[in-house]
Amino acid sequence: MERKITFAQYGCGKMGKYLIRYAIEKGAELVAAFDVNPAILGKDAAEIVGGYPDTGVKIADAGQADEILGALKPDVCIIATRSTVAELEQIFTVCAKHGVNAITTCEEALYPWNSSPALTHKLDALAKQGGCTLTGVGYC
Repeated sequence: MERKITFAQYGCGKMGKYLIRYAIEKGAELVAAFDVNPAILGKDAAEIVGGYPDTGVKIADAGQADEILGALKPDVCIIATRSTVAELEQIFTVCAKHGVNAITTCEEALYPWNSSPALTHKLDALAKQGGCTLTGVGYC
C-alpha cells in the first residue's frame, strides 16, 4: 500500500482553505497549518475549511513554521500568502533548510529568474543544498 503524501499549509485564508480541501480530497494528509490571522490561530484546520471532521491539526502561528516543519518534515508545504518571491523568502528558506518541497500560488514564483534573479539564485542554491524543490504555479 502506498503511503499518503503529507503536507503543510502555509496561509489559511480563502485560497488556503480550497487548497487544504483539495489536497485532502485527493488523498494527502494534512500535518501542519500556519497563518498570521489571530482569529483562526489554534482552530482545527477542519473548522476553517468546513465539511470535515476534526483533522487534529491546529492552525499555528506562521512564526512557528521553522520549528514545526523541522520536526515534522512533510513531503510538501503549500504556500498561499503573497505575490512576490521577496515576500516568500523566509518561508522558502525554512522549507529548503528542512528539505521540504514547497509550491506556491505566488504569481512571481511562476518564473522569477527574470524579475528577481539574485534572490531566485540564492533560493535555488538553498533548495539544492536541502535536496528539495521550491516552485511556483502562480495564482492564475
